Amino acid sequence: MEKNEERIDYFTDDKIIEFMLGDKCFGIPVLNVREIIRPSNITPVPRSHPFIEGITEIRGEVLPVINLAKALSIDHHHPGREERFIIGEFCEQRVTFHVDGVRQIVTSKNQEQPDDLYGGKEAFVKSVIKTEKQMIIILDYEKILEEIRT
Repeated sequence: MEKNEERIDYFTDDKIIEFMLGDKCFGIPVLNVREIIRPSNITPVPRSHPFIEGITEIRGEVLPVINLAKALSIDHHHPGREERFIIGEFCEQRVTFHVDGVRQIVTSKNQEQPDDLYGGKEAFVKSVIKTEKQMIIILDYEKILEEIRT
């Protein structure tokens, strides 16, 4: 049994869910994703952090909705049929990321660490995955949450 559990971890450990913000590709580790759903109602929270769109209720749990496009200063299209909520868990906290669309699951074997030229210690870039067609940016979600908390 233990061998199978290790094998499953090996296969899920290097998987990334590719999503879009505007015309840019980003990734989030499959291990951190609890579910992907169509957006539901968002209730604004007065005086909240600028990255927070508000809160939403998902299966009886009230979760913050983080606007990743705003956090990354990315222009993105108006709401459409492809937009999704990615419910993730980081640092034992569940959050909802509002994204323009989810594309596919990719393997992160060609992952490279960013250089300080990407923005130094303040950047939200954790790594980059190179595919035949494009580069997928893996964000440092813990750092984004830390930015919101401070």
